[in-house]
Order: sequence, then C-alpha cells, then structure tokens
Amino acid sequence: MDIPLEVRGLTKLYGTRRGIVDASFDVGPGEIVGLLGPNGCGKSTTLHCITDYHSPTSGEALIAGIPHHRPSAKDRLGFLPDDLPLPESLSGRELLMLHAHLRPSLQLDTGYEVLEVFDLMDHLDRYVGDYSHGMKRKLQLVLALAHRPTLLVLDEPLRGLDPEAAILTNTVISSFAGSDCGVLIATHDLAAAETTCDSVVIVNQGGVVARGAPADLKREHDAASLEEVFLTLTGIRSGLSAKLRRLALTLDINHPLVLGGTS
Repeated sequence: MDIPLEVRGLTKLYGTRRGIVDASFDVGPGEIVGLLGPNGCGKSTTLHCITDYHSPTSGEALIAGIPHHRPSAKDRLGFLPDDLPLPESLSGRELLMLHAHLRPSLQLDTGYEVLEVFDLMDHLDRYVGDYSHGMKRKLQLVLALAHRPTLLVLDEPLRGLDPEAAILTNTVISSFAGSDCGVLIATHDLAAAETTCDSVVIVNQGGVVARGAPADLKREHDAASLEEVFLTLTGIRSGLSAKLRRLALTLDINHPLVLGGTS
C-alpha cells in the first residue's frame, strides 16, 4: 500500500528568512498525525509546500509516492486551509458543481450526504458570501474530502465550529483514517492532539524538534501531558513564568497560574 505522505528534507527559504529547514516525516495509511508548533514556526510553510501552494527550496513531498506538484498527486490530496478562500458570489451548489467539473473524481453523492449531515442542504442555493463562518468551514471540509483522497491535510479544522459540528468533523476525520486515508492536522489544540493523533510532529523555529506518538514523547521527556512536552521543546516554558509574573504586577492579578504554577 502506498504511503499517503512522505516528507524528505523539505526546506523553504524566503530570502534569508527560514520558513522550514530539512523537515522529514511520514503519514502512513490510516494514521492521524498532528503538526504542532508556535505561531511563525513553519507549520503553514510546511503545509503550503506539501499542497504545492509554495515550491520548496529543496527536498520533496511525495503523495502516494508521487511528487506533490504533479496533477496525479494533487488528485489524491484533500486540503482544508486555515482561512476561508471561497468565491462568495457563487452559491454553495454552484461551488460544489464547479469543483466536480474541475476534479472529475469528486463524488457528488458523498458530498451531498456529508452536507446533509452538516445541515447545509437547505442552504445550498444561498450565496457563499451569506454563509456564517462555521457554514463556510463545513463546506470547505466537504470540498476537501468528497473525492475520497489518499491524503487529507487539515489546517485548524475545528476553528469556528460549534460543539456539534466539531464532533461531526472529528467523526469524519476518524472515518477517513479508518479507510486507510492518511490525515495531517495542523493545530494549536494540544489536548485534542494528544487524544486523537497517532503521532505528532513538533516544529519550532523552522525545524522539526520531535516526532513520535504522544505517549512515547511523554515517556521520553518524563512529562504528564503533551502540553508539557511542547512547552519544553519549544522553549516556551522558560519565558512563560516571567511573562505571567509581569502580567500579575501590571494587572494586579492574584491567581495560582500567575504566581508560579507554570514555573
């Protein structure tokens, strides 16, 4: 069986600024992998290189063994970006039909079934510009998965969703992984990553600083949670206590978290 994603020595430089340097990791069939890191660490750059929004400076990403920039690789990829780049002058139905025209492998029956579950069918003939944030997010997810990709790449998939939609989205993600699709999720939700991801890749300052199953990383770093591992490996822990104490002095906060709970 093809490996959904192989990242090998991926590097992207913006002049002298590092986007990501020498990143290497895999997403196996049926595996959910979390891509974790602080803002500006290289997560989005990594996703954009994998999905061919940016061309890497060096290295490569293979989707089902195919270089990421080839059309046959893109047809095996489903991507949910963090922002909402949707044509707001089209209706939901028109957008779905446009995607079906551009991507013949898109399965309209699958799309309509998921739209029905997400309570979007009654809104398909409204302009996308009139959709709420959550409705746009759910439509994006349907467009990303209705062609049954080999690799599903999701950037903060639960952002802006209400609890019911978040549960349904997590169920969809688990279902796709159960059918041997590989799933790569970029997220800041460390608690969710610890419970839902088979493994995580932690990125900091443009490089991969750790890879492995959450339980293995906790054991390796003698930590009680993935959050503790993250705070240590990204260097956030060392400066967080000082920042909280400064807030305590500035805002006259009297709270255990500020008074030393993170030191």
